[in-house]
Amino acid sequence: MKAFYIKHIHRTVPESIDLEYHKILMHYSSYYVMLNDRLRSLFRLRLYHLLNILSFSSVEFPKVTREMRAVIGSSIIQITFGLNNYLPTKFTNIVVKPYRYMYPGYGEPFLGHIDFDNETIFFSWQDVVEGFRYPNDAVNVALHEMAHVIEAENGFDEIFNWFFKKIEWAIWAELAFNKMHVIRSGNNKFLKNYGGINMKEMFAVCIETFFEQPEAFQRSLPEIYQTLVDLLRQDPIVLNKNNQ
Repeated sequence: MKAFYIKHIHRTVPESIDLEYHKILMHYSSYYVMLNDRLRSLFRLRLYHLLNILSFSSVEFPKVTREMRAVIGSSIIQITFGLNNYLPTKFTNIVVKPYRYMYPGYGEPFLGHIDFDNETIFFSWQDVVEGFRYPNDAVNVALHEMAHVIEAENGFDEIFNWFFKKIEWAIWAELAFNKMHVIRSGNNKFLKNYGGINMKEMFAVCIETFFEQPEAFQRSLPEIYQTLVDLLRQDPIVLNKNNQ
């Protein structure tokens, strides 16, 4: 496994693919747009490495395009961009569906979900696009589901699999647990109520809001915001200011 990752770490991006990634990311990712040239290059390199280990499939689409792969994959790179590790090892199968879809046992259509038993991630492409089209509403299904992936992968105590430091995760979890109960009490004033379902959804909701409404997050819940800055080793507010 270690040799596999070392092999990919040293690969460079072919020029034509690199240019195509740049065009795709400039169109979809407001996060990528805020990066300087050096960080954009690093982002594309990480994306190339990631897409070499992800497996995409679709029944409805004749093929999963490079655009779909790059946009969906960029969500993992965005979340982990401040970290040394950014490559999942368990959840590497992705199924792309055109629109929201029904899943057995549920009455509402899904934007995306993870089949944890089969370690497979499902996305509605239409909703992935919508999530990036409106980057300030704290609704981004790609960031949401990939937050679940990173959290799940973080629990596998193997080399190259630990994304977060345990103590920093514990500090975030304590504050988030208290916030989850505030939501459940009906006194919530910030973060989507969906975060009150359980701690997994709380983390995913926090990730969406951290990247899409960072200033409001910091004003409303400064302690939780700071724990995410420490956890992810990046601050979207600073990134935004540097871009102004």
